[in-house]
Amino acid sequence: MKFFDKFVKGAGDDTIEFLCRPELLGIIPEPQSSRKNIPEWFKHLQPKMKDPSKDGPGPMGSSTIKRCPPFLDAMSIGWTIPLVADISITTNEDASGLDYSWKFPYTMIENHIEPQIKGHPGLPKPPIKFINHWLIKVPPGWSVLFVPPLNRPNPHFECLSGLVDCDGYFEYVNFPAMFNTPNWEGILEAGTPLVQAIPIKRDIFDIKSNTRAFDRQDEEEYGKTRLKVSVHESHYRDNVWTKK
Repeated sequence: MKFFDKFVKGAGDDTIEFLCRPELLGIIPEPQSSRKNIPEWFKHLQPKMKDPSKDGPGPMGSSTIKRCPPFLDAMSIGWTIPLVADISITTNEDASGLDYSWKFPYTMIENHIEPQIKGHPGLPKPPIKFINHWLIKVPPGWSVLFVPPLNRPNPHFECLSGLVDCDGYFEYVNFPAMFNTPNWEGILEAGTPLVQAIPIKRDIFDIKSNTRAFDRQDEEEYGKTRLKVSVHESHYRDNVWTKK
């Protein structure tokens, strides 16, 4: 069984739960496995393309990121938490002013103030906070890393990253963000991905590191890897990568 399938299906203590108010269940968009939210442009991308630097069609062509497992794995890990209702947004000429409204009977956005993030390179764009309507429960010893959806940035806003010890904090985790598009008037639709929630065991912080130069064994291992890649372009994808 794949690790994250086990985590969400509830084998032993490996369960993540998303909870909402009873009246909202089945009404608002639900968090989903991020592997179910792969963007359409990626799905339609061809795995091979003609190398523009070479004459003629070429027998092999060049691989696109469609054949890059690390790119796909980054998009697939964890769960995507969506915006739960439509929000109407209007910004001014430099996005330093932001007006918003919604019909949903619960709060969707709150304001932060600039001094709270003084020095942040995103200023003068005002910091806002998307209100999350999903409580998250994880087993003891687990935290949740919240990041902007990996490899699929929203063209208008970006949530800030944060790591929360959700095993001991039974409270809504909201998502500070910067809205970046000037002179924009439109609707952020319900279901828009806000963040990618990635459960992480806190014992990862106990991992030690060291820094050193290659030794002979490292040189031999590196040389073999380079040779394998020269023999088979998709060596990592076909012989090393573990399907998640």
